[in-house]
Amino acid sequence: MTWVAWRLQRTETLIAVGIVALLAALVVPTGIQMANAYHQDGLAACLSVDPGPICGQKLGDFQQRFQGLTTLANWFTLVPGLIGVLLAAPFILDLENRTYRLAWTQSITRGRWLLGKLGLPAAAAAIASVALILLFTWWRAPDVRIYGRLDTGTYDTTGTVVIGYTLFALALALALGAIWRRAAASLSVAFGGYFAARVFVDYSLRSHLVAPLKATYRGVQQPSFLYNAHILSFDATVDGRRIMRGSGQFLGGHFAVPAAGLGRAVFHVVYQPESHFWPLQLTETGLFLLVAAILILFAAGWTHRRAA
Repeated sequence: MTWVAWRLQRTETLIAVGIVALLAALVVPTGIQMANAYHQDGLAACLSVDPGPICGQKLGDFQQRFQGLTTLANWFTLVPGLIGVLLAAPFILDLENRTYRLAWTQSITRGRWLLGKLGLPAAAAAIASVALILLFTWWRAPDVRIYGRLDTGTYDTTGTVVIGYTLFALALALALGAIWRRAAASLSVAFGGYFAARVFVDYSLRSHLVAPLKATYRGVQQPSFLYNAHILSFDATVDGRRIMRGSGQFLGGHFAVPAAGLGRAVFHVVYQPESHFWPLQLTETGLFLLVAAILILFAAGWTHRRAA
């Protein structure tokens, strides 16, 4: 049964391998280029409390030079969803074409068939996820040193959440396919659902997965506890009168708080420090894996009871 399941899953698995290889062909040369620029420009020495104007210029030039590439790479967070729904296709096609009946007449139990049809794509999705994590963690190393790991593009591609994203997309496609038994519709809606879930988590839920911290400080000098932090919200007041407010900023250690010249200002900030990276990652990964497990069990139970 394992050999048969692999034969039916082989094409989609090879396409997933091709997607990862295509990404590697793009990011490896550019990653080497970014790493060389980081070391040749001596940017490591600029990541201090008070780097000075020369370092500020160097960091600005580095950002401008690779801004377009980094913006493009942020869209790569959709790749886990693409791989997930792709690997679900053989299971749904089997149901759509009713070819599972042949397997069930060859002394293969429904449980064993489901284990092979659902377990193999799940394993392939996990392996592809690990490959993506390793690839992008290496590629984004200069950005992490400069801007930290809480920027959305970096956060979504360099931690365990990639595994959760891929398995969630796979599980959603499997569950929809089990109900509809239409591959095109199930895969399209599943990818749309994956995208919607990612937007909701990225912009609404993530900041509340781990309790954020609050702090108050005076003056324009950014305190060290805000280095590479994600500022959820901040207010600036002078003599009790609000003069500035904002949210959703990512502060690298070399950036100044946007209040130059406001020496008497008092800032009230709500933020996620860089030390919350792994608590946030593990909590979000666990959430996506839990939903994925529920959806896969639903797909298995629905198919076991209703397929004829």
